[in-house]
Amino acid sequence: MPRQPTFPITIMAGSTAIRIYFNPLKAERSQAGNSTSAASDAKSYDSYVVTYYQGGKRIRTRHNSLQSARDKADSIRTAILNEDTTALTLKGEDIIIYARAKNLIAPFDVSLDEVAKEYVAAREILEKISLMEAARFYDRFGKTVKENKSIPTIVKELNANLEADGKSEYHRRDMKRRLQAFALAFPKPIMEVKTSEISDWIRTLKGRDKKGNAVELAPKSRNHYRNSVVQLFNMARDNGYLPKGMPTEAEAVKTLDVVSPANEIFTVEEIEKVLHSAPDRLIPPMAIKAFCGVRTEEMLNLRWEHVNLESKYITLPAEVTKTKQRRLVPMPANLIAWLAPHKKATGRICARWQRAQALFQAFDRHGKRQGIDVGANKFRNSYISYRVAVTHDVAKVALESGNSPRVIQREYLELATEADGKRWFSVMPPTAVKKRKARIWKPVV
Repeated sequence: MPRQPTFPITIMAGSTAIRIYFNPLKAERSQAGNSTSAASDAKSYDSYVVTYYQGGKRIRTRHNSLQSARDKADSIRTAILNEDTTALTLKGEDIIIYARAKNLIAPFDVSLDEVAKEYVAAREILEKISLMEAARFYDRFGKTVKENKSIPTIVKELNANLEADGKSEYHRRDMKRRLQAFALAFPKPIMEVKTSEISDWIRTLKGRDKKGNAVELAPKSRNHYRNSVVQLFNMARDNGYLPKGMPTEAEAVKTLDVVSPANEIFTVEEIEKVLHSAPDRLIPPMAIKAFCGVRTEEMLNLRWEHVNLESKYITLPAEVTKTKQRRLVPMPANLIAWLAPHKKATGRICARWQRAQALFQAFDRHGKRQGIDVGANKFRNSYISYRVAVTHDVAKVALESGNSPRVIQREYLELATEADGKRWFSVMPPTAVKKRKARIWKPVV
């Protein structure tokens, strides 16, 4: 027979005593007219009272079994030892739920109200998406993010990579200009930049007209900015600054439809006037651009060593070209005639100018004096158009000009006739220059 407990049972929680008392309840059965009989007919029920002090106040709870009283005393003891006074005020199923929740979050060392606050905030963001779905998504993609770097930091990193990878000066210059503007507009972590923000920023970009007035950027220019930002975000994804395996916010920015304006070209009469009136310093670069289609940026770095009048070819090394690919361009007879009097053995052909913009401005000033608009790409446009008209070979001209056949087909066909092309490549120097050319050519050192 089990030993009967001695009451009160005392359970200590530090310095706090929790006591269990046996305190049976009696319920009397009333019988009319017989008070003695009613008293003797009273029924007794087991009842146990758990008492303890909280904040100077005596707390009592009643239970109908000793086990229930012991369980309550144990939970009170645990709560006191954990300094968890909330649990002491709960009753019934609530205390079970509370205890279970406390046990579940115990390894994370956070309070229950912190968990609830974080849960509510997360659900407000996720709306109908459950936290488990969000957690699985993060497990698959979010863990690939190694570092949340800022836009300016990543821009510097990309510019350094472009230079280390040997990308062309033209590409690096354009990327630096566009992305520095982007970094100024978004000096924050790349993970915080949204598609709508990028789209709004591109819409605010301004260009400058010939008079220096601010104007809206053309769709093609806006697409260039969009593509530069896409390249930045792609690099960030590759390096673990954005989730891998997912499209970036930049990729979602829509490209604009571009209707390419008709390329402007010189007439044969215009190029004769421009070249015949040009000072000696401008004749070689303008003639090479007009009859070989070399870009202004390429012209700036072209050297006399690259020009071979005997083989009748200009060699553009990879470090000179925009595409970083070596290019060999045949020189027509009229170009040889223009260059022969000015040919040197070595040195930059455009030694007078250090920037492409300065060279173009020199062309532009000379053109205006003759009443002719030179334009940003008019020399090159003219060469490609007349060359296609003469050769009827888009692929050949694409190789010579360092362009794509698709662009030439779209933008340069049917701008000139074959007869015009033959006249273009027959434009020769004035008579006095022709006579000087007839002498044996020797390089000027």
